[in-house]
Amino acid sequence: MKTVLNSLLAPLVAAAALCLAPLAQAQDKLRVGILPFSESLGAVMADKLGYFKAEGIEVEMSKFNSGALALPLLQAGKLDIAFSNTVSTLQALEQGLDGTILAPGAVVRAQSPDSTSALIVLKGAMKSPKELEGKRIAVNVINSSAWLYVTAYLDKHGVDRSKVRFVEIPFPQMNDPLLNKQVDMISQVEPFSTIMLDSGKVDALGYSYVEAQPNGDITQYVALTEWVKKNPGLAQRFARAIRKGSDYVNAPANQAAVREANVQFTNLAPALKDRVNMPRLGTSVSLDEMRKTMNMMLKYGLMKKPVDLNGRVLAAQ
Repeated sequence: MKTVLNSLLAPLVAAAALCLAPLAQAQDKLRVGILPFSESLGAVMADKLGYFKAEGIEVEMSKFNSGALALPLLQAGKLDIAFSNTVSTLQALEQGLDGTILAPGAVVRAQSPDSTSALIVLKGAMKSPKELEGKRIAVNVINSSAWLYVTAYLDKHGVDRSKVRFVEIPFPQMNDPLLNKQVDMISQVEPFSTIMLDSGKVDALGYSYVEAQPNGDITQYVALTEWVKKNPGLAQRFARAIRKGSDYVNAPANQAAVREANVQFTNLAPALKDRVNMPRLGTSVSLDEMRKTMNMMLKYGLMKKPVDLNGRVLAAQ
């Protein structure tokens, strides 16, 4: 009888235990637009290392070639968070985007070399920025971030910008025109700058971001202010996971793992894994640096009027 009773009770006991067991916490889902460059590694590592999951977040990441492409989708409600460059972010705010900056992305190093634009010339072609007068300079897009920092670099070195001709060439196609002397200097980014410098045929005349705005904020994660007000806890959890990811990327002890992740994320040639300059990621948003960028944009015509950045940054908790 006891054996029969136990066999009858066993399913009931199991069912009761299942009911009493704690339910798995539901994950909040976020649609995040990121850039297909190493500056996005804070989010990439936060996902890879489980920092988002630990914060109860499931992230669906989509790649966009620029913040200018992602921000309109943020405005339209098709993204919850967009990773954008400072120039695009400030232009969007000027045009009426009601956005809040949740967390920082990449930050310019105080000294070169850096992962930001290298100003590359043929070996022995020139020794001073003043020699750029009358020359042709390639940037990916005129009135872009790269153009802005080259322009500020020229001003810093007393180069008459009216005597410089800017030429638009996409980054992947820039190297050959320099080698063929179709342009005199290129503002080149990783990994193409490392490929070029490794050739031994060129010199780095300087690094425009480092010279124009050392420690400047380059990129940031942006959400609509209305969304942040509706989801304050979720916004904080996302920002916390990003900061953890950035801390991991910055730690010297993690460089091998970060460089391997960079190869996978950016489709970088494995031979360049240990050669390219990796970004410096920020741990807090600097309004002072964003204002410096805005002042440059106003000076060189990328903005018509300043925007008030007070209250635009999520206070870290």
